[in-house]
Amino acid sequence: MLKLTRIALASFFFLSACGFSPIYGTHGGNSESVAKALGAVTIENIPDRNGQLLRNKLIDRMYSQGRPQTPTAKLSVAITSAEYAMGVQKDATTTRSQLSMTANFALTNMDGKEIHRGKAHAVASYSKLDAQYGTLASQRNAYERALNEIGEQIVNNLSLYYAEKAPHKINNASAKE
Repeated sequence: MLKLTRIALASFFFLSACGFSPIYGTHGGNSESVAKALGAVTIENIPDRNGQLLRNKLIDRMYSQGRPQTPTAKLSVAITSAEYAMGVQKDATTTRSQLSMTANFALTNMDGKEIHRGKAHAVASYSKLDAQYGTLASQRNAYERALNEIGEQIVNNLSLYYAEKAPHKINNASAKE
């Protein structure tokens, strides 16, 4: 057990020597963290029920200190989804479906100039049951799983963007553009 502890400690020292830094920590003496930068992004409304669910997930993940009073950027998201029959029986009925969902998102400064763009994609499958309610519940669960994955991908993508670009540089750049 002591040997494992020593190996773990040595790993942390090697990681710090290679320039590793946590995404949600402060960077280069800058007091603004990625979490603070994410909290200053206003999330525009996303159409439809799935859009509402995704927006709520993004709000939960990005607004740890509440909604931004003075936002520095706007996030807009467009969702597309498609369902495909996977398990087709001899009588042409499907027993399984696959949901493919894509979200294109854009981060713009408050002047409306795009500063970052990305895409998130998730695939979820579900069983089509004999009972209609069971199929509906299974389908809703697949949509929720796909939306959770897309929400995580968007937050991770924005976090990496803000980690690579110091938040104070982004604010200065958006003021100049």
